[in-house]
Amino acid sequence: MLIVAGAGLLFAAWSYLNDRGRLTTAPEFTGLKGQFSNGIFYSPADPEAEILIIPEYEYVGGQKFILYGTADVEQHFFVKADDDRLVTSAFLLQFESVRPGVDWQYDYSSSPLRLQIGEFNFFTDIDPRSTNPIFKNGKPGSDFNMERKFLTGKGYHFPKNYIWARLVHLPTTDRRKELLIIFTEDLAPTGLTRSDLEPGGDHEGTWTDRSRAHLEKLKRAITIRRPE
Repeated sequence: MLIVAGAGLLFAAWSYLNDRGRLTTAPEFTGLKGQFSNGIFYSPADPEAEILIIPEYEYVGGQKFILYGTADVEQHFFVKADDDRLVTSAFLLQFESVRPGVDWQYDYSSSPLRLQIGEFNFFTDIDPRSTNPIFKNGKPGSDFNMERKFLTGKGYHFPKNYIWARLVHLPTTDRRKELLIIFTEDLAPTGLTRSDLEPGGDHEGTWTDRSRAHLEKLKRAITIRRPE
């Protein structure tokens, strides 16, 4: 028993020390670089841009934190929800930069798609997803977890199955900064689940059209332009 207990303690200590999430800092809600005013989100740098999202999405605020001790992150949230505050569709704008002294560059060359919005090119991924039964709000300390905690704190809750698209723009040649746009939409109105749309699922054959429609909806909902 002592050996088993000792092994358990060693595993717990190893897991803690190797968990990058413990290095993520608590969020701050003031001093944000990006600002939303009169229907326009203003990004002052990296990239310098004006981002417009159609008015049916409500801007609910932003936060900043250090992710895993390696990157400075600023997140901003635009949400469409029902009367019970279930998030039916949402945009996340995430501005991220590698911290000085960290040897890292962003690489999305394996992303299967490319999308252009205005003058801005994005590496693009899209998948059907579902809530993780163990980490319902994402693995602690992850940027996804920070997003979910922010919105939960605002009284929102989340669909079990949804379509997820990630767009990434690299604004600098050193590839140490990025703008992420995450666009999600509840699958419940379709009557489908993640497993229905994945390879081998009953509706696998509809995924190409559904994913294309999701990206077209994204492009109709968001405008990105250089400041005048």
